Amino acid sequence: MANWREVDETDLAATISQREIDAFRKDGPLDGSDPVARLLASTADTVRGYIGCNGAVRMGPAGTIPRGLIIPAMDYAAAKVLNRIRVPLDDDRRTALERAENLFEKIAAGDITPESYTEDGETDDDSRPASRPGFAPAHPERLLD
Repeated sequence: MANWREVDETDLAATISQREIDAFRKDGPLDGSDPVARLLASTADTVRGYIGCNGAVRMGPAGTIPRGLIIPAMDYAAAKVLNRIRVPLDDDRRTALERAENLFEKIAAGDITPESYTEDGETDDDSRPASRPGFAPAHPERLLD
């Protein structure tokens, strides 16, 4: 199984309620397109844009993101949904959005390097978890404190 995948409504429903998703869908465009699908696609494109700035990541197929970035991507998408349906972000959701945006900015700057795409999902020399910095700590023994 590949270590990058598309995000779907189930991922979003793990972050916000189905009622909020339904309200977002109901407030969608008149052209009949699914606003949830459009939001998820644009969220994946946004995350891929940040990753693309990094330069040290082998990108996965179009529309996919590293599994390690799905939760922050859904925190980002959830804020878009809630803003659209005029639900104020509580402190937890605001903090989650800020953390996601900070993570994406660190990825773009090369401070954090997410896992590179591998078709079989195995780790290779270019693959790292998204939360691990792309550099070795000066004093690794302090990490255990």
